[in-house]
Amino acid sequence: MAGAIIEGKTIKGTVRERCDVCVIGSGAGGAVIAKELASAGLKVIVLEEGGNYFSKDYPQTPIECFMKMYRNQGMDTTIGIPTVLVPTGRCLGGTTVINMGTCFRLPAATHKKWEELGVKGWSAKDLAPYYDQVEEVMNVRPISPEVMGKNGEIVAEGAKRLGLHPMPILRNVNDRCKGCCTCTCGCREDAKEAMTLNYIPRAVELGAKIYCDAKAEVIIHDKERVLGVRGSFRDRETGIFRHLIEISTDLVVVAAGALNTPVLLLKSDICNSSGQVGKNLKLHLCGRVLGVFDQFIDGHHGVGQSLYIDDYADLGIMLEPTFTAPATEFPGMLGFGKELWGHLKEFRKLASIGTMVSDTSTGKVTVGVDGDPMMTYNINQRDADALKKAALISARILFAAGAKKVLTTTSCFPEINSLLEVEKYQDLKVDASQFLLMAFHPMGTCRMGAEPKKSVVNLNLESWDLQNLFIADASVFPSSLGVNPQETIWAFATRCAEHIIKNARP
Repeated sequence: MAGAIIEGKTIKGTVRERCDVCVIGSGAGGAVIAKELASAGLKVIVLEEGGNYFSKDYPQTPIECFMKMYRNQGMDTTIGIPTVLVPTGRCLGGTTVINMGTCFRLPAATHKKWEELGVKGWSAKDLAPYYDQVEEVMNVRPISPEVMGKNGEIVAEGAKRLGLHPMPILRNVNDRCKGCCTCTCGCREDAKEAMTLNYIPRAVELGAKIYCDAKAEVIIHDKERVLGVRGSFRDRETGIFRHLIEISTDLVVVAAGALNTPVLLLKSDICNSSGQVGKNLKLHLCGRVLGVFDQFIDGHHGVGQSLYIDDYADLGIMLEPTFTAPATEFPGMLGFGKELWGHLKEFRKLASIGTMVSDTSTGKVTVGVDGDPMMTYNINQRDADALKKAALISARILFAAGAKKVLTTTSCFPEINSLLEVEKYQDLKVDASQFLLMAFHPMGTCRMGAEPKKSVVNLNLESWDLQNLFIADASVFPSSLGVNPQETIWAFATRCAEHIIKNARP
């Protein structure tokens, strides 16, 4: 029997349900879990805090999109030095709806690090069949030259002149992709294969019931195993409480993301005998370097992320040529008044490289006074030095491609006018406070491990403390990945579902 997607506005009173499995969150982890468990014949209910939006009813403007499809309008930030902006999705399909669609398998170096941490059974060979499966479902493929855009082409040219090895990014897209550069506001062409185009409709076809506008607020338990979930329906526009929802179940999978999963566990007073819930926050620190050219590039014509350069992966540095539409590209530029206006007038002549540092810094997530996640995070000197190095490498690439000057997002050297200046900055001492940063990949706050005293879930992603409670999102990663995480979340969720079906089904 087919399931359903139910909007909060249609609910007229308290909802009480009984199911085999309650999944909290419908993003990269939750949607996969829901489909896989429903395909095994389990009665699945999914609670999604955000609203259900599809291409036909996506918000019309970037501002409206951020208001409706992002958590806290995309303005969540860390407390620390410096402040880091951490935008995440809050809608059916989660961040997969508003991300760039970039896909990576785990690098060999990350697998090695996990082995050193005692995480066995998660090697490249172990994960390969799950990657194969999700790549087929999600239509993962290299970006085609037709939609790469000139931003990618010109960065690739500069990188090759320096002997580097730019490679086309793999993305979860179909043949409808036109390279319109609006991925972060939802794909109106239904070209980017977000969860709303595959796993979610398949889960519904298999009988899963998805409640939108439904915020899980506490996991009910008897200190030994889970008993259910209690939450509430909230008005999508105002956040005002409307009705209660109570789910009775013998198995819960939390897939609310690395910020909200630990908060839910802390509010429920569970899974923290190790003291690790909310700790070990990793972000993947992101900066931006812009080259100003004499010719028009129109970087917003083409996909948002087109290439990757991993020649410096041993330093924790990944470079990804990244460009977005003006409304989202402008806020990431330094400057004020006439200076900023001067840069903006050259928008069509800009090429952009996104710098990503696999952080060795560590933060934590706690419950804020408003009940939402509060992130505290300070960048250490090692990561500050890596951010500087990534910016200078990017500057070299852009000058090699013909840039007349380079703009950065650090006050150490906000404008670089020549290669000679690049060399001059090599030995410059920098401070973390001098960087303007974003981060799109929070992870690690409920990490898995082989020892109960050092982790939140075991190597099957089940809570050490509570039977039949699983976590299937980026919070379980034991370290920074070094690459965009969504494909690995899909693979982890698929493997977690397999384990539940074979060993832990209610």
